[in-house]
Amino acid sequence: MYKELIKRIKYIKKSKKKKVFYFGNTAKKENNNFYLTNIQENNKFIYFGAIIFNNQSAQKIAKLVDGKVDLVLVDIEKKVFSKKKPELINIERSIKDEIKKSKIFTYKGNDLTVQACETLINYILIKDPRGIGGKKILILGSGNIGFKIALKLVESGGSVFLYRRNKMVLRNLVNTINYIRPKATIAKSQGLTKLNKNLGNFDIIIGATNGRSLIKPFHVESFKKNIFIIDIGKGIFEKKALLKAVSKKIDLYRLDITPAYDGYLENIYSTEKINNFNLEKSKNFKKFNLVKRGILSPENSIIVDNVNYPKKIYGISNGYGGFKQINRYKIKILKKKVKD
Repeated sequence: MYKELIKRIKYIKKSKKKKVFYFGNTAKKENNNFYLTNIQENNKFIYFGAIIFNNQSAQKIAKLVDGKVDLVLVDIEKKVFSKKKPELINIERSIKDEIKKSKIFTYKGNDLTVQACETLINYILIKDPRGIGGKKILILGSGNIGFKIALKLVESGGSVFLYRRNKMVLRNLVNTINYIRPKATIAKSQGLTKLNKNLGNFDIIIGATNGRSLIKPFHVESFKKNIFIIDIGKGIFEKKALLKAVSKKIDLYRLDITPAYDGYLENIYSTEKINNFNLEKSKNFKKFNLVKRGILSPENSIIVDNVNYPKKIYGISNGYGGFKQINRYKIKILKKKVKD
């Protein structure tokens, strides 16, 4: 596996695009120490990663990729338990100790999965006037991912049914969603501890189980014609049930989180650009108080791209984190005074 890792590093090094390697981890039990993901690329980035299950693998891989890529991403969610000791494996610490040359940044794999799922649902329903609103949605598996997806869908007006066997945990999850949802949201979440044979009431089913195949052939027989199902990638169908769903031409999706990764990479570089620590935050110039964007500033401060060499003026601070309403003509005069 390490030989394959080195081979892929050499391959992406040939590219002129920004090279990224990410470390992920998962609560799903695996026999291997790690496995590699496929190489992906878009207009700006080329990247792949490794899903890690122990600190030793994380450290060894970190040494191999350091300096070979522009950016190393580390999943900071604590999801992996040691097989030998009753403790969490701190992959983040192991990797940060080894990376000396490449830039390093953190991310949350589960949150990217949730974002990708929500985006996919909205894309599928783009021509539906109500979108998610009014849809009955069953989420199989109410762990970290299932819960976060449920909250987002309730916020969008979906009636969400969470399935989990542990009654006490399920009740707490459902109550939490219903308590923190926006006040204007009519939709609610509900809990299910048992699956009925008839799932014909649901418009959408999302699978976020930890490897449990819950959908059986008789469930498929009960599906609506226009239902669609999203499997986060952990296998919610029994094999015969999947074949039956395919034969019935049910819309089946296996979630691909590539779009979420692409968006997050853009987010990182945009964040770095706006919050460049090498640039001064503020400077008094003539009678003006120039402040770099992204900084909370006093009233009447002029927000610019660079306080030493301003090329752009974004506006005048209102003292509360926003801009004053000023017409374009005054902004034009202000630009001339600042640049002169």
